[in-house]
Amino acid sequence: MKVNKYIIGMFVATATFFVSCNTDNERDIYNSTTMGVTFATGTQSVSFPSTGYEGFDVEVLRAKSSEATTINLSATLVVGDKEQELPASITVPSSVSFAAGEFKTNIHVTVGDITPGQNYKVKISLPEEMVTIDQTSDKVITVYRDYTFSSLGTGTFKSAAMAEEGEDFATWEVEVQKADQISWYKAMNLYEKGYNIVFKVNEANEVTVESQPAWKHASYGEVFVSGKGALEDGVITVKLSHDVPNVGGFGEFKEILYLPAK
Repeated sequence: MKVNKYIIGMFVATATFFVSCNTDNERDIYNSTTMGVTFATGTQSVSFPSTGYEGFDVEVLRAKSSEATTINLSATLVVGDKEQELPASITVPSSVSFAAGEFKTNIHVTVGDITPGQNYKVKISLPEEMVTIDQTSDKVITVYRDYTFSSLGTGTFKSAAMAEEGEDFATWEVEVQKADQISWYKAMNLYEKGYNIVFKVNEANEVTVESQPAWKHASYGEVFVSGKGALEDGVITVKLSHDVPNVGGFGEFKEILYLPAK
């Protein structure tokens, strides 16, 4: 396929560690009067299918672990630049407990019947007196529930990215689903089994493919696609970039999805 002709530009991704390499910061964490409680990361994203979901875990760490302890938590819903009470459909525990000798543990956030297609930004906070200045006391989790999709039937996909040398396109049939609530189309197992690609169409028939995993490269792992295009007369035409996050890209290719005939 044509993507094999492109060499990925490599660059080094730097890792961020829980314990700072700076000796001054080390001293702050471990010699502080606090327990050095922190979240593993400051952000998290959780995406649920339209049905069959229940909740997710959030990891909490601490530097001093000799004693068992329970730490209070607070949680709010972030809407724009304001915070408000969580909806009844999202429940965050009011505390987190560590056993003696335990450096890390999880809290479980329960998610009920949230509105599909809407991002809920849940902010969980640790008490300031438990956290040193270089640690993460607040964590914002973006929670999303997918739309309900129904099958439209079998369409046709033409891919310049997957074409063999000398071909303009590789062509194959694909199951296409449509969201019941909005003009989003999902091509099932489009490039590879287990990877469904969503084409979002707005009122002007402009198409957006947000960055999402599409297929797996033998050396680099998951390859993501993203791009824009248009829907006209039942045909979605887009230019999609095929990229490996934090590594590089294979290039941009013309891809065409013929929706099933109505």
